Amino acid sequence: MHLPRPSSALPGRMLLLIASLIVVTTALPAAARAQTPPDIPAPSDALYEVRLGDGSVIYARVVEFDEARVVFETVGGARLDVERTGIEGIRPARGQVVDGEFRTEDPGATRLFFTSTGRSLERGESYVGTYVVVLPFAAVGVTDRFTIVGGAPVLFGELEPFYLGPKVQILRHLEVQASIGTLAFFFDDEVVGVAYGVATFGDTDDALSAGIGYFYSGDEVLNEPAFMVGGETRVSRRIKLLTENYILPDAVGVVLSGGVRIIGDRFNTEVGAMGAIADGGDGGCCVPLINFSYSFGR
Repeated sequence: MHLPRPSSALPGRMLLLIASLIVVTTALPAAARAQTPPDIPAPSDALYEVRLGDGSVIYARVVEFDEARVVFETVGGARLDVERTGIEGIRPARGQVVDGEFRTEDPGATRLFFTSTGRSLERGESYVGTYVVVLPFAAVGVTDRFTIVGGAPVLFGELEPFYLGPKVQILRHLEVQASIGTLAFFFDDEVVGVAYGVATFGDTDDALSAGIGYFYSGDEVLNEPAFMVGGETRVSRRIKLLTENYILPDAVGVVLSGGVRIIGDRFNTEVGAMGAIADGGDGGCCVPLINFSYSFGR
């Protein structure tokens, strides 16, 4: 089966659709929150992310409040007396306390360097970024279990080949999450890609991911699978170590990669290197990896 060559406007339309989904699922809820003063939860040991009117963020527990003021206690034990009108938003904190320090949840936990993990974006969450600087991409959580990604290289004034990658999460437990999906590249008169399944074992700080995929071109599927094994471990509040490795089909060889992710509240940077070992023992090293991403709707 040969699919017709996409028109030159199609990549831009696809990326515009993803961008529109990001606007609808993040900008509108944010506007609604801005118009409604946040409710203050009852005092408890629960930890909250509190966004103040000046743009600053604190992670603290609610100690007491009245109609005019709220008293918070930070992870370090400091008490802050804040006017209610100065609180822009408050929600349960996503992360954990390690050695007396609060670590926010990694906003890029749905992928390693390139490949997907078994995790899924929540509905309304999204991110945009670039792989190795010149390969922009975007992703949006359409539902809590359905994520769609897309992107295209910015080279020579054209957006070809472009790709789309829908993913459905089929298993969600505290320590085990699994998803199935496809990554389809559209160029010339063909559609080529990989259909895959991936599972992630562990939390967002320390986890092992393993996946299997089958490459296809049109209606032809390569019988021999490819395998992926990757891992992540967080060594500090801002630094996570990453590795992503592949065993390719038809005895082609293996691809190895490793590096670090620098974690921000919304902005992530990944720096690493990738190399390959051919079936005959020949190989090459190293291709530098530099990725950036920014998260919305969290």
